[in-house]
Amino acid sequence: MIKIMAFLLIGVVTAGCNGFVKPDLSGPVNEAYFPVFSGFPMPYMYMASAVQWNEDYAVTTGHTPFIPNVAYRCSTRCDLVFIKHKANGHFPAWRAPQVGESITAVGVSPYLVTTTGKGKVYKTPFSNTEDHSGDLYAIHDAPLVKGMSGGPVIASDGCVVGINAGFYSTSLNSAITLPELKSAQRVSIFIPYSIVAREWGMLQAQLDGGRGSKFAAK
Repeated sequence: MIKIMAFLLIGVVTAGCNGFVKPDLSGPVNEAYFPVFSGFPMPYMYMASAVQWNEDYAVTTGHTPFIPNVAYRCSTRCDLVFIKHKANGHFPAWRAPQVGESITAVGVSPYLVTTTGKGKVYKTPFSNTEDHSGDLYAIHDAPLVKGMSGGPVIASDGCVVGINAGFYSTSLNSAITLPELKSAQRVSIFIPYSIVAREWGMLQAQLDGGRGSKFAAK
């Protein structure tokens, strides 16, 4: 039996918003995710979110300009970078997303307030026509606002299943007729764990330099 998989071959919108998010005023930004700002030559002009990967590195999206301390950029030109950042206390567990599971998209708004949105994971993969990486991103329908790019997509068990990348539109466009998205409230894009783990393996190989692993595999 031949299986046909549907793809969304469209560009990602990385600014603005595609729905209403909920401010989280219960406390400071979680130590496992945090805001990152552009450096020289345009310090603090751009902002994104990042998630701690291990004790020494965090991961965020690559489209935010002039992010400092970038240690590695995605080998396929996908929208992902690793930055040098010491963990403050702990770092989260990561795993692959499951279709249909409930998730919470988290990030920092331009007002430096942690924001969250609820949604679930959808089956249809997404190919970003703007980065030409050939990688297949994932889809959830939680709302996103500017600044949440690079923030975690958190499953109900507390595991991070990917990082937010952007969104397609403020609502489902009439041109999207894929049955997989019929019940989706919106189309938000995230980089799944599989891509993050693959690229960490590439960076780890560079760090190891053939002398053995410094970090435990995730």
